[in-house]
Amino acid sequence: MQTINNKLQMTPQEYEDLIFGAYARWCESLTTNNHEFQKVLANSAISKWFMMEYAKCETEFEQLTRRYEDSDMVIAEDYKRCYAECTYRMFNIRPMALLQEIKKPSKINGIKIYSLTFNQN
Repeated sequence: MQTINNKLQMTPQEYEDLIFGAYARWCESLTTNNHEFQKVLANSAISKWFMMEYAKCETEFEQLTRRYEDSDMVIAEDYKRCYAECTYRMFNIRPMALLQEIKKPSKINGIKIYSLTFNQN
């Protein structure tokens, strides 16, 4: 059985960079400024949640591509398109309970200001 990075024709480092890049873009899609981005990116509970959900996407990818592993008709570009489609759904889900823990209201002159907002991409 081929590994995902073999199907995508990536080195282990390139594959790791791919996942971190996806995580960073996903965190960025949840935030409106650098401070929020850093808080979400560095949160270990959110990172763990993301990796669990991302693993589900990769399992789907492996199930969809398993039957083509020995075929010469499927090239790395085909696998990459399928991988992108399987992992893109991450941008449609959010761990709201975990994000609420990060969302700390700030007080300016006695007025509560909630700093974490979401952008729909």
